[in-house]
Amino acid sequence: FVHCSVTDFDQATLRQIGRSLVNYLGGSIYTASHQSCAELLALIKTMNPASSGQASIWADDACVAPAIAAFSNACRLSSIELNDGTKASAHPGIYVWSSVLATYQQYGGSVADVIRSVVFGYDVCTRMAMLSIERIRELGLHNPGFVGGLGAVAAAGLMRGLTIDQLCNAFGIVAALLPVCPFISFVEGATAKDLYGGWGAYLAMFAVDAAARGLTGAEHILDGIKSLNTVFQGENGKEIGIGSPYLINWLSIKQYPACFAVNPAVNAAFALQEKYDIDTAQIESVLVDSYPYSYDLNNGVGRNPNTTSGRLSLYYTVAVALIERSLTPDAFTQEKLHSPKYAELCNKITAKRHDAYGDGPKGIRACIIEIHMKDGTIYTTEYNATDVHVEYTDEMLYEKYCGLTNGILTPDQQKSIYQDAMAIARKEDLSSLLSTLQTLPKV
Repeated sequence: FVHCSVTDFDQATLRQIGRSLVNYLGGSIYTASHQSCAELLALIKTMNPASSGQASIWADDACVAPAIAAFSNACRLSSIELNDGTKASAHPGIYVWSSVLATYQQYGGSVADVIRSVVFGYDVCTRMAMLSIERIRELGLHNPGFVGGLGAVAAAGLMRGLTIDQLCNAFGIVAALLPVCPFISFVEGATAKDLYGGWGAYLAMFAVDAAARGLTGAEHILDGIKSLNTVFQGENGKEIGIGSPYLINWLSIKQYPACFAVNPAVNAAFALQEKYDIDTAQIESVLVDSYPYSYDLNNGVGRNPNTTSGRLSLYYTVAVALIERSLTPDAFTQEKLHSPKYAELCNKITAKRHDAYGDGPKGIRACIIEIHMKDGTIYTTEYNATDVHVEYTDEMLYEKYCGLTNGILTPDQQKSIYQDAMAIARKEDLSSLLSTLQTLPKV
């Protein structure tokens, strides 16, 4: 990657870079304008060194140190669970784009450098996630938060222009400091969960600075004696050569502002509504028979979710999906979570653990929903994410992006920013895009 150029990337890879940026921008514009994680960001700002810097927290006029900008922007975006993904429960975009854009603002560089750095970051983040996922799930940890800093340090380090030795040292420093990220913070809806998106980015920026100053990390951090080899013990991905494909080509886009764990249930609810046009006022009861991983998370959340834990709740997300026939970020406000309209249907929903789907990373992500109506009619369907491949088209991505930015950007701005992001490989600089992110209105 140190020696590669943009000409090494085919059109499919360049397209995915643009799509990943659009997805990052949609969520970032929404969370910045809505001032998400306000108290957390106020705390982060107190960490800003007196010398400051040239990087930006989106929708904030002040210039800050790049580590503070990357930390803040990643925390915010992480909070609404609308990030992207690749293989093995990784969300590279949060960490990679936040770190690369902050580095670009502070130190400059070309758009070609940005593109190379992003592809490198996605590759490293995805590969490390594939190696760790089985052990991380066994330990009950949050894999994106655990490995995110490894993708961010690769991307930010390459963008900064570190030598190969410095890149390896920066990687070793971050790997030695990886956050544990127990999943319980998400289940309980603790504010600490939002840090899982930002802390890896902060550590990456710190490590890049440290390596640039000559500090070192353990060379055998992944395979030496008493190293991290007990965590990064998987084999997946080792057979894939660099660029065969670049792993950003495996990009997936989240449909809903919730954990992937609830997607089968939400999609099953949508399928029933589309087919039968169900009057939710006439529902007697609902059975959500979901795969073990999803059921266990829902069981941990219980019947009183908050704005964070609600994104794991089968009761709440299915109720909203059936009533609204959509699931958007504003469904997870305090007001909506306590709405009698949703609460009434939530109380009619029972969850069941479908053990036949299998548990762990090799289990099937699927759900059966059975709706009993007051007149005795029963509606049922099964949604198996393994069997149903939904191509997230550019049109779907644009619709999602516009849905997040409506009322914040004008239609002309929406179209212009989308087109610029999709054509990033042909841009001379990113000044216009960054100016828009700095001057976003507050909703």
